[in-house]
Amino acid sequence: MTDGALLDLWESASEVAPVGRPLALLTAAFPHCRIEDLAAEPLGRCDALLAELRASLVGDGVEAVAGCPSCGGLVETAFSLDALGGEGGPDTEAVLTTTVAGHEVRCRPVTLGDLIAVCGLADAESALIARCAEIRRAGAAVPPEHLPQEVRAAAEEAMAAVDPRAETLLGLSCPACDTQWWAAFDLAAFLWTEVERLAQCLLVEVDTLARAYGWRESDILALGALRRRRYLDLVTS
Repeated sequence: MTDGALLDLWESASEVAPVGRPLALLTAAFPHCRIEDLAAEPLGRCDALLAELRASLVGDGVEAVAGCPSCGGLVETAFSLDALGGEGGPDTEAVLTTTVAGHEVRCRPVTLGDLIAVCGLADAESALIARCAEIRRAGAAVPPEHLPQEVRAAAEEAMAAVDPRAETLLGLSCPACDTQWWAAFDLAAFLWTEVERLAQCLLVEVDTLARAYGWRESDILALGALRRRRYLDLVTS
């Protein structure tokens, strides 16, 4: 992705609600894919694509900090996105079927489109189950709001099981109090933070060189990172 394309992505995605930013990132990174096709991809496959984008921007290694749930201390962790493993999640036709308390639960993977569709609804969890799961008792469909709690819980577990890569959990250990726990790693949110950081750095570079030489933004970005860095060194020396 060129520097200009990165700024365009940052600008356009900044106007999108957080739930829609993963789709905005993917649409910019994979312009040959239709937005409706990307929205229909399971979350695990979307994360695999986001990992590709992240590797192209800043590399495969990740350094992050988490707060210990017991003592509140900060715990540093570093890992490779490749180490998370997997083939990128199931395909769009994957289905998992289970039976609980006389209810047949048939689930497909959750997609980005599903999350966007239920965002802001009063009962988003029920709406998500209704979109991704077909639940029947004695052959008749049962809406999520009429499900026993154990069946509802089973449906949620099945939706997670059909796409194991939809959620990434990191095993962490606090060096201060020895607490061990699993922390969720939101790749899309993490990547968006990095996109914002890269965009802000580019804007500072453009501003500095534009003030010094009177160049246009497009001309500055066309210089390339190395040559731009040399000009910045001359301006600030």
